Amino acid sequence: MNRRIKRNRAVPIHITLPPGLLDEIDARLSHKMSRSNWIRGACEMKLDKDVTEVSDLTSKQLVNILRNRINYDGPAEAILKSLLEVLSE
Repeated sequence: MNRRIKRNRAVPIHITLPPGLLDEIDARLSHKMSRSNWIRGACEMKLDKDVTEVSDLTSKQLVNILRNRINYDGPAEAILKSLLEVLSE
């Protein structure tokens, strides 16, 4: 009798984290939450193409996101245009 092999089984890995980062992760976990599941979820979020970290964007991209978010008129549009010009230099 052959055993079925799970295709998506978890593979244990070893990673090194700074103590401060580990403390931050642990502070977000309740007593019943799994640290491995939390880290797996964070990795999946980082790899998901629909989710973009603000820190991954350039300043110009952030200004353009603001400009496209709302139809700015008047002073707000002028400020965003000026900021974009300064960043383009």
